[in-house]
Amino acid sequence: MDFSNYLFRAHMVGKIITPNKPLTENQQKTFVSLSERLDVKGLTKTQDKTFTSLKYKKQLSETISLSDGAKKILSELSFAERFGRKIEINSPKLTKGIDVEKDSRDILSRVSGLFLTASTERKRNDFVTGAIDIEPSTAIIDIKSSWSWESFTKILQDKPNEIYLRQLDSYMDLWGLDESLLIHILTDTPFRLVDSELKRMDWQKNILSVDGDVRDESIDDVKKLISNHLFSRKALEAFCKESAIIHIEWFNDFVEIEEKNRVHMIPHSFDKQRIEQRNESVILAREYMKNSTPMNNLTIIK
Repeated sequence: MDFSNYLFRAHMVGKIITPNKPLTENQQKTFVSLSERLDVKGLTKTQDKTFTSLKYKKQLSETISLSDGAKKILSELSFAERFGRKIEINSPKLTKGIDVEKDSRDILSRVSGLFLTASTERKRNDFVTGAIDIEPSTAIIDIKSSWSWESFTKILQDKPNEIYLRQLDSYMDLWGLDESLLIHILTDTPFRLVDSELKRMDWQKNILSVDGDVRDESIDDVKKLISNHLFSRKALEAFCKESAIIHIEWFNDFVEIEEKNRVHMIPHSFDKQRIEQRNESVILAREYMKNSTPMNNLTIIK
């Protein structure tokens, strides 16, 4: 199969882009200083060693290559494309993201005061294809629905996920826009997924009695799990009403989280260099996929 013109989906290009780390600010200053000194009066033995090391690191930082992780993904993708197989990714986190897409958009509309509508358009260029969440005006908006309160709080502390930013790079490239927003939104988890988490907890901790009721000593653990997935009083009451084993009386200390505190926005701007990195990575990935075939060398066993 010829992968010479294979188009990668925008959401996965970040998994194959592995540029080496650039020089730190101090390393860059040292490199420039030593370069200037070299041109004027030469370097000492120690300075020459430092300069050579930094020069090598700089060259590496400007080189695009495929990591072992990227090759693993590309091998799987290559086989799926060659033989008409689908790569199934089933997880509660992914399921929630799909199920609450409209809920997350509605929360963002209410918090921002803007009327946001879903986009149905898919675009492509010579390297990628992509479909965005929301009809753009002056910026691309990409929503990521957080799995739980705990995962949402980690997003507040950590630097942005590079794979998500690479996804935004491709969206801005496809739509010809210079600005984008990565928006994490905390939405009530669908009830069936909360029930699945309770079943998993029972398997791990035996929280249910033989009659199917929550054991007294497990009530606090159950409350913590549910509060980690439901954030509005309305959703909590509805869940308790549907459940035969979870009781609203347990949640007298429940604190509702306002929608404005469940939206985290990260701005990201277009960078031509990042697009060039993507394009180089795609070219390498296509070549790798083309040559990713089983090794059937029978001469060893003949």
